[in-house]
Amino acid sequence: MSRSGADGSDSPAPPPLGYTVPMPIRRLLAAAALLAACGPLRHVPTEPRLLLADGRASAGVGATAGAGGGERLRVAAYGDSRGNRAVHRAVVAAMVAERPDLVIFTGDALECFPAGHLPDYGGWSLLVPLWPQYHRGYPAVTLASLVPFPALLHETVGAPFVHVRDADGFNAFLEDTAPLRDAGVPLLFAPGNHDLYHRWDRAEVARLFAQGDAAGRGEERLWFSVDVAGWRLVVLDTGTDLLGDPDPMPAGGPQLQWLEETLADAERLGLRSIVTLHLPPFSSAREDGSIPWVRERVVRGILDRHRVELVVSGHAHAYERVEDPGLGGRPLTYLVTGGGGSAFFHVAEKREPGSRLFVEEVPHFVRLDLGPDGIRGEMIPVSVGGAAVPARDVFEVPAPGGGRPLSGGRSPSGR
Repeated sequence: MSRSGADGSDSPAPPPLGYTVPMPIRRLLAAAALLAACGPLRHVPTEPRLLLADGRASAGVGATAGAGGGERLRVAAYGDSRGNRAVHRAVVAAMVAERPDLVIFTGDALECFPAGHLPDYGGWSLLVPLWPQYHRGYPAVTLASLVPFPALLHETVGAPFVHVRDADGFNAFLEDTAPLRDAGVPLLFAPGNHDLYHRWDRAEVARLFAQGDAAGRGEERLWFSVDVAGWRLVVLDTGTDLLGDPDPMPAGGPQLQWLEETLADAERLGLRSIVTLHLPPFSSAREDGSIPWVRERVVRGILDRHRVELVVSGHAHAYERVEDPGLGGRPLTYLVTGGGGSAFFHVAEKREPGSRLFVEEVPHFVRLDLGPDGIRGEMIPVSVGGAAVPARDVFEVPAPGGGRPLSGGRSPSGR
């Protein structure tokens, strides 16, 4: 290319100033900008028809003034539905048939993954050129750190195979659990990692499921406790366990300080405590076992020094009952209940010390009858499509100091 000079002669055009962005990069950035603009619209809003009149997804749990009263309480616990609606509905129907006073969900209602296995930085995630990839127990995943623009590739190429967002949002979970709301049964929701990968979903968890002292506190406070029938039910937030996401339980941080004070206060009031959290401190699952930092900070750091009757977790898609020495050497029972519908996990070659039973490939929930004499628990398998189910696991947690034998009596509501 040339241009005419002052004397009419042709002279070469000057070189372009600066750097010209190659066309493939420009197209990549344009796609990122488009996704950044449209991405939030792809989160499915929660339908008001599925909520109670106050805009929440569960009735509140009434507190009792007395400590250690003679009432009985029936609780059903389960978790990890992850969008498998046929199994989830069967489990909910089986729970409703047991007429619980309240239900504890141990987390992972949504079937979704973080875009590119990055924290949710909004549209900026799409412009991250490289990200260190890590998945506990799977060292080969580290090789994915070499994949460029991982979030953008996930959004544009990988999303049909590995969902970035749940196609139904929380609507499918709420439709499946409608029988609980219809029966007036409160739901205590312990958020799982899949419920918290996206900021939109975390805000919905706070809006829909906050109970007790977390109600109205927003998405930065998802842990809470409620007192009912002489029991303190504690629900914790174990976050996502995703590299780069904020640590939900830093040593000396607000959640662990609150847990310490909450358990000490329950002891002063004569309330007995049950703690629920998603990530398990003890698990013999081959695919994803015990979470070391949860065991160190929550169990060794706090629970071992307080009177706790039972710990319930999810995340491992199986059923397991583990006993570990608690306060004063008294065995503390840890339950893993992740049989709400997600793809099943399997037992590792070497089980956790104290593991009493591991049941794989069985949809299930756990019924807990709480009373002054302790806890009578029962893992109830759920048959889906006529599949055979194993025998129920029945266990007891006597009240401290003994007391009369557990009667397994009904709750005050007749359930």
